[in-house]
Amino acid sequence: MAAKKIVHIVGTGTIGEPLVGILSTFQDKFGIDEVTFHKRTPLLTDRSKVTVSCQNGAKLAVDTER
Repeated sequence: MAAKKIVHIVGTGTIGEPLVGILSTFQDKFGIDEVTFHKRTPLLTDRSKVTVSCQNGAKLAVDTER
C-alpha cells in the first residue's frame, strides 16, 4: 500500500497563501493526496482567505486553544 502524499503549509502569509492556492488547485497534476495549512492567529479579517483556500480543496489545521 502506497503512503498518502500530504503537503502541509505553515502560515498563510506572503508565501503561504499563494502556495496553498497553487498546490490545492493542481494537487491531482502534482500527485498530492491532501493539502493542509495551519493558521496560528485566526483573525476575523482572514476569514475570506481561509474560506477560499478550503473551497479549493485545502484543509485547515488549527491549534485547539485558538
